[in-house]
Amino acid sequence: MKSRAHRVPVLIALAIVAIGVTGCSLDKQEMPALSGPSELGLSVAMTASPDQLPRDGSSQSVVTLTARDAQGRALAGQRVTLGASGGTLSQDTVVTGADGRTTFAVTAPQQNVVVAGNQIVISALPVGQNSDNAVARRISILLTGVSNSTEPVPSFVVTPQAPEINQTATLDATATTDEGGQCLDMCSYAWNFDDGSTGSGRIVTHAFSVARSYTVALTVTDASGLVVTLRKLVTPTAPAEPTVTLAVSPNPPVVNQIATFNATGIAAAGHSIVRYEWDFGDGATTSTSGGNVTHTYSSRGIFTAVVRAIDDLGRAGSTSLQLNLTTGVPTGVNASFFYTPRTLAAGLTIYFDARDSTPSNGATITNYRWDWGDGSSEDDGTVATTSHVFGGSNKYRVKLTVTDSQGRINSATQDLDVN
Repeated sequence: MKSRAHRVPVLIALAIVAIGVTGCSLDKQEMPALSGPSELGLSVAMTASPDQLPRDGSSQSVVTLTARDAQGRALAGQRVTLGASGGTLSQDTVVTGADGRTTFAVTAPQQNVVVAGNQIVISALPVGQNSDNAVARRISILLTGVSNSTEPVPSFVVTPQAPEINQTATLDATATTDEGGQCLDMCSYAWNFDDGSTGSGRIVTHAFSVARSYTVALTVTDASGLVVTLRKLVTPTAPAEPTVTLAVSPNPPVVNQIATFNATGIAAAGHSIVRYEWDFGDGATTSTSGGNVTHTYSSRGIFTAVVRAIDDLGRAGSTSLQLNLTTGVPTGVNASFFYTPRTLAAGLTIYFDARDSTPSNGATITNYRWDWGDGSSEDDGTVATTSHVFGGSNKYRVKLTVTDSQGRINSATQDLDVN
């Protein structure tokens, strides 16, 4: 029994060897068929019709995808995932049919969509048992029309960089780029100056009226309609206000005396005084381009004369001078005249004499002026006598105005009945 038990395994082993020898040899064995397609021998090809699309957001191209195995045979049921940059796919996954083919559509982008290289790139990645070895296949569709492969890049400079208030500054967007070069007039430019005003154009000018920081916005629109905005701070500076001094001669004047005012304005460096605004304190005002002006006060009182010096930026400096006209006589000069004959007639020569007029103390009369009341007048300088003929019967108001060497003025009137 013991010897028989040892013989059974030996017989089984021999039988196995015999079967192996008589059935096949190792070098004749074949690899079993794969249960699915292998990426190592898989080829995917794509064609697009048409291969160019306009940028209109609606035009489509039909892409045909073909999958084949290592022997070039059509692969049915092959699943492929899709991706696209620049366009919109009709689906993101496709499966090949019995002929190894499938189709899908891609839609062109709108004109204002940025697409790198101005072409739609479609990628196809086959899905199988070993996705680590899968390689994406790609096809490109050219986009026609306005190029839009990059966004515009707004840029602008302000000259001067820190303008003074009310100074005209130049804002220049020439450095703006698009599609790899200067955009120039192929782009449009809109400006918002952050002070309630706007502008348009590649180069604009603007003046800021208040010393503060302004967020200036430049909005650039390129040929494709793509809009990009750049914001930059601009901070105008405020120069020193003008200074001004004031003198008057004589100081103080008396009533009806011509007073000469002299103002000297000094503007900040690089600027100038453009005008002087005067308020004499008695209700009279005026404006002059220079710093000299004359004024006559007609009544006693204390008056505050004010002058404002205005520079070329519109900034003002002011000063004042108080004048006390409570001293002295109401008028320092007296006008007086008489005439002959006393009986008057049209066409008759009438003689006038103003030698009774008197000047201010220490002064002399420098001018006699006559207004005849008939629309005519004359200045006789220092001559106190004159004559006049009235052409018709009427009542005429004759006025004599005398001025002395101290600038004081006085007038006298008489009504003449001419028959």
